[in-house]
Amino acid sequence: MVLMALRARLTATAGLCLALALSPAAVASDTDAGMESALARTEPEPAADGAIVQYPAGFFTQFSPVTARDMIARVPGFALSAGNTQRRGLADSFGNLLVDGRRPSNKSLGLERVLERIPASDVERIEIIREALPDYDMRGHAQLANVILREGAGRAVNWNGQISHYSSGRVLPDAGISYSDRVGETEFTLAVEGELRGPRIERDEQILSPQRDLLFRLGDEEQRRFWRVNPSLSVASPVGEDGRVRLDLEAEHWNWRRLIFTDIERPAGGGFVPAGAERSETVNFGNVASANLAYVHALTETVELETTLYAQHHDFEDGPERFEEFDASGALSDATIVLFEGEVGERALRQSLSWTPNQTHALDFSIEGAFNYRDTLLELFSDNGVVVAPIPLPVSDARVEERRGELSANHVWSVRPEISLESGLRYEVSEITQTGDVNQQRSFTYLKPSVVLVWTPAPNTRWRIAGLRDVDQLQFQKFASAVNLTDNVSVIGNPDYRPQNTWTIEAEWERRFGEEASVSLTVGRDWIKDLDDFIAVVTPNGVFDAPGNIGDGDRRRVTLEWSSPLDALGLDNAVLDGFVEWYGTEVTDPLTGEERAFSGIREWEMRFDFRQTFPEAGWAWGWDYFWLSDGEVFRARELRHEAFPDGDLDVYVETTRFAGLTTRLGADFVFDTPSHRERIFFDGSRASGVVRMIETRDEYQGTTIYLQVRGTL
Repeated sequence: MVLMALRARLTATAGLCLALALSPAAVASDTDAGMESALARTEPEPAADGAIVQYPAGFFTQFSPVTARDMIARVPGFALSAGNTQRRGLADSFGNLLVDGRRPSNKSLGLERVLERIPASDVERIEIIREALPDYDMRGHAQLANVILREGAGRAVNWNGQISHYSSGRVLPDAGISYSDRVGETEFTLAVEGELRGPRIERDEQILSPQRDLLFRLGDEEQRRFWRVNPSLSVASPVGEDGRVRLDLEAEHWNWRRLIFTDIERPAGGGFVPAGAERSETVNFGNVASANLAYVHALTETVELETTLYAQHHDFEDGPERFEEFDASGALSDATIVLFEGEVGERALRQSLSWTPNQTHALDFSIEGAFNYRDTLLELFSDNGVVVAPIPLPVSDARVEERRGELSANHVWSVRPEISLESGLRYEVSEITQTGDVNQQRSFTYLKPSVVLVWTPAPNTRWRIAGLRDVDQLQFQKFASAVNLTDNVSVIGNPDYRPQNTWTIEAEWERRFGEEASVSLTVGRDWIKDLDDFIAVVTPNGVFDAPGNIGDGDRRRVTLEWSSPLDALGLDNAVLDGFVEWYGTEVTDPLTGEERAFSGIREWEMRFDFRQTFPEAGWAWGWDYFWLSDGEVFRARELRHEAFPDGDLDVYVETTRFAGLTTRLGADFVFDTPSHRERIFFDGSRASGVVRMIETRDEYQGTTIYLQVRGTL
């Protein structure tokens, strides 16, 4: 009850802060000299037409930033986005970040890492581009951030170190360091990161009869250990008078271990007696290497060519994972062994041409080709203590290859100073070949139009209307079978599943108040064809779930975001950022014929981020809170209810008083309350409604306390 009340108070506080952002006092602060108590802060400088808002470096002084990432995080109404880097190819991987007017990154190097390697002292200002302009390629983003570096910026050493104390009692480190410099006109950054994690997860489970009588109770203790090492190198240099080349190289090795003990008891005589035990142990490891080479050449003052070559390779080995079951006497009754290995690769080449004939028009044409593959082998065995025998599983040996090409054209038109129109058309063709247990080949072609209209009637107000068609890429892992021994779930690979495609329309309103407050409201609707979900597959070995398409679906959403100073509440130098999103989904269940929500979708999501600084004292503190409403997952013979009732609260205190370093002491998952899951198993199809068994689980991740130190040299 206390936690629920606390969440209600947090929500009420967020609503109050939003009301403050929209209040006449906040609006008046655009001109009210009373804000000067400010506090000695440097105000952002909106461009005359409101298309670009500038934040000088002095605006961020109150937040004591160490790197450009700290500065970007404090820009009102802006959220960093790397694009969809999980998609194959390069067309969807363009983020919403520029550095000195150029996109600094790609799929092989994350935007947050780029920003972490730029000292705050090297930033002259940050520009927020709020609409499509001929000089900037929005790539479908609503806003861009352009980090402008001061003249002479270049040499820097950024480092960070952290010690974390986990609920298991383990104290483990992670650290990173990057060195950036310039040799002549060539810029380079060399970096290495490493981390070691050791969380413990505890679970309380119950097995219930259809009438919800307790049959068994289980207690899990899961100890994990994860470590990784991640070196990278970036080099950029001019080529001649009109060219520039950039090379990004990155590698990673990771190792993950897990050990689970489960005690099983049954009720007897008013108490509980041992009924058995389970034990699972696995070791997984892998390697990732990627390279991106980009060359830009200005043919004329208005025409520019860019060539990008990208390659990635990932190999992994999971297991052997041995899942053992013991009887009440401690004797081994059965064991299952899983071995899973594979490799994944991607190769892409993109050529684009940009033409800006005048100040009101810009055109971009591109052609892209790619070759991608995923080769995996899953082996499953049964061990009864006497004989080890293979367990047949369909589609366990699979190699999937994709050859894909795309043509695209994009046009930006500044109709008037306050109106811009961006339109695009993409044509994609692909060929998917699968070999192994299943051999087949399929081809797909899609046309994907898009249009975005932005109206800025005043420097502090923006309206955006967008419409587009998007086609999901086929996820190669869904072509092959997979197992989860802990949950006793097998999913059969489906070579016939098709990509989900969506028509979307959305409208956004954004308003800025004063120097720090902003609010935006987005309303959207998606019409989805071939919705990606689970389907039932009948084999000689039983009925299994498989990824597949279940028909057409409808998704509606409303998103509210804001950033609000809390001076009106008497909290100087305090800001609350908020995010609240609602989803309404509907699809016809292929088993029951009834309307239901999408599988796995949560109706509500909320995030709040509070920070208050005391610049003169060199201290700051803050918290962030995340909450999801309940959700359901629909399977062939199972229905899952998932809940995160109390959410996640993280808190910290931070200072720059010691040797000019930023030192933070924080605690993650302060509530240490469980997430809840209920699995209802049916006798036969879920459509029958005949319950066979119910399983409930409460999972505790434990609070993590950490000490973090960051600095620049």
